[in-house]
Amino acid sequence: MHSGKALADATLETLPVIVGVIDSDGEILLTNRSWREFGPDEYREDHVGINYIATAQMGDDEHARRAVEGIETVIAGEQETFAMEYPCHTPDRKQWFLMRANRFTVDGEGRVSVVHLEITERKLAEITAEETAAELREEHRALEHLLDRIDGLLRDVTDAVLGATTRDEVERRVCSCLTDTDPYGLAWIGRADIANSRLSLHEWSHDADVPLEDDDLCLESDEDHPAVRALETGELQVIQNLETVDGASRWWPAGVERVQSLAALPLTYGDITYGVLVLFATEPDAFAERERLVLDSLAGTIATAMNAIETQQMLTTDTVVELEIAIEDSSLFVAALATELEATITYRGLTYDGDGTPLAFYHVDRAVDDVPPVTAFEGVIDCTILSTYDEGTLLEIAVDDTIVTTLSGHGADIRRFDASGAVGQTAHRTGANVPVVDLTIDVPNGQSARSVYDLLEERADGVELLSYHETDRPPRSRQDVTARLESSLTDRQFTALRKAYYADYFEWPRNVSGEDLAQSMDISRSTFHQHLRSAQRKLLDELFDGDPLSKG
Repeated sequence: MHSGKALADATLETLPVIVGVIDSDGEILLTNRSWREFGPDEYREDHVGINYIATAQMGDDEHARRAVEGIETVIAGEQETFAMEYPCHTPDRKQWFLMRANRFTVDGEGRVSVVHLEITERKLAEITAEETAAELREEHRALEHLLDRIDGLLRDVTDAVLGATTRDEVERRVCSCLTDTDPYGLAWIGRADIANSRLSLHEWSHDADVPLEDDDLCLESDEDHPAVRALETGELQVIQNLETVDGASRWWPAGVERVQSLAALPLTYGDITYGVLVLFATEPDAFAERERLVLDSLAGTIATAMNAIETQQMLTTDTVVELEIAIEDSSLFVAALATELEATITYRGLTYDGDGTPLAFYHVDRAVDDVPPVTAFEGVIDCTILSTYDEGTLLEIAVDDTIVTTLSGHGADIRRFDASGAVGQTAHRTGANVPVVDLTIDVPNGQSARSVYDLLEERADGVELLSYHETDRPPRSRQDVTARLESSLTDRQFTALRKAYYADYFEWPRNVSGEDLAQSMDISRSTFHQHLRSAQRKLLDELFDGDPLSKG
């Protein structure tokens, strides 16, 4: 059985810590294997007989001085234990140790054990934690600053747009508010001109009040400009470092101090795009994720204010925008139907049946005995011959998600939506035997015109704008009368009235009977006439209400 001393010696040798024992003079009496194997090969020895304290005093650094002072207090009996942490880096590796000195007595002689325990992993973890905490503190301070700035910006812009009475005033106030906020140095708002396919700079502000060149952007040739991309895609465009973009210097005036980053935001309310807000910052990487969210919210606020002003103006203005458009798309149900029937078809109007299905009425310039199956036409649910007479045929077409319903849903008044499928008819641009669909619509304003035109380009091929101009709105427009009637008529009454009108029921001689119209509505003849008489009475009330002659 091993003696206690042999066991202690073996244990000391295998300990994974550096251990040495010194006497009261600081001379090394004993070291273990970890001590002897520490450091470069040329320094590996037991160091027995070397004065540990004298050697440590030769080290000209704060850690060596603290170690000597601590060990001397333990040798002197002023304290039983001393501990300190210190770095001991090599050219290849950073490392830290914990040194602990403990006093003990052997045969009445004072001794001190000096232990060095590597704590590199713990130290690295502490450093990482401290760095993370510092980063979090800095991020917190930056976030607080951002929130303060954002709160002020949101408040200022909201107050500005709410207090404006015209769109020009909204744009002017917004640009001014933005350039009063760091780090934004330049802001401008452009409006789209679909007639000329251009983005026109309309309002701007710069912190140095430098004149801005009034150069329009061409939507076709300037597609690399962030403002044009924002308008075309409907999405925020950001360039965090303009230094990396060739030709970016032409995006701001020569007199403006060089800017570093850019954001272009579409000003969109629903499907209506009012323009683009372009914001320049004087520092790179100015548009972080939080900044983008705020700007996106601001863009929504600006567009909402513009929509409210435009809506108010629509109630008092006497003009509308008229668009004449040619569409060369053989898949469009109007073109496909004209081709199939080899005839000219003319739009008469739109109503809805009892379950809300849109019903479009089309006049065909020849007699039609049987209509093609609805599967031949995209977006058509049903097609019915409503009446036939010498001049042609009236079709009732139940549609679903077609351009007709899209336009109506966006406030457009369809005045013409015709196509000719006569033999030899060719498209304007392609020269192919494709019927050209002629579309004429009235929309409330230029922004609606842009949005409707964009929707048409998305839904159909070969869309070409033929004319764009403002025209006087009639004192009592068809939309006004229709809106008042729709509020007073039941769905059945309104449908009966419109069907009778589109089918020329009021012509003489009649080309369609009340029984035919009742059958198309899946109601009895007497019920149809009841609906029709009620609708006629309300229509006459609308026509003569307020007329002194009608009062007797």
